[in-house]
Amino acid sequence: MPNKVLMRARLWVALTLALALVLCAGTAGAYRWAQADVNRALDAHRRGELVEALRLYTLAIDSRQLEPYGLSVAYNDRAAAWADQADALLGQGDKKKAKKSFDQAMADYGKAIDINPTWGMLFTNRGLTWQRLGRYQKALDDFDRSIDVEAGYGPGYQAKAWLLATCPDPKFRNGPEALDMARQAVFIERTQGTLDTLAAALARVGDYVQAAAVQEQAIDIGRGPEEEEVAQNLQRRLQLYRQKKPYTDPPPPGAALSK
Repeated sequence: MPNKVLMRARLWVALTLALALVLCAGTAGAYRWAQADVNRALDAHRRGELVEALRLYTLAIDSRQLEPYGLSVAYNDRAAAWADQADALLGQGDKKKAKKSFDQAMADYGKAIDINPTWGMLFTNRGLTWQRLGRYQKALDDFDRSIDVEAGYGPGYQAKAWLLATCPDPKFRNGPEALDMARQAVFIERTQGTLDTLAAALARVGDYVQAAAVQEQAIDIGRGPEEEEVAQNLQRRLQLYRQKKPYTDPPPPGAALSK
């Protein structure tokens, strides 16, 4: 998938938020049982136990004990688990099962959006999954919808900026628009991820000096208990910008399913 570690980080931000919302949404009585299943599913998902995570998400969804808001969270999180399972199956060479898992992910995102159509995170997450399939126009459409339905939703701006700046298919790259989106994402929240995205956009428009300077800021923010692969990717991009080269994502493995 495009920039696998950063993509996963963005999804986990959404899942972490979803967990907080589920914890806050619990009231009393039977709802607690379904809430516990969602939280156990999140833990299993983080451990990479996808079969167990999917089983627990499904128990919670099928219980009919979740309130609409909690139900949209559960569908969103199960969709992410289906997509992660699809990536694992692709790694094993099983394209048929991988496609089925991606289809189930999209179906769950659709159900979550039907329940909660004004939540930008749902559109952004679905867009990131379209991106994992190499369906870039569908990804951009969902990123636009996330911004439209939830003004000021930073991850929507960041996701769109990243794709426009780094897309493997040159017909979807748009440096000036990527730069505009990235600047808005940084204005909303200045993080390692938004700065990394801004640097990629600056490089795409040929401003390599500023791209390197912003990338150095992203690296500085991340110093500490960060994932080693994330740090290595940040450094690789910095070296590209110093060599006056933009960064382009490799084609995602899931793109083979769309052919």
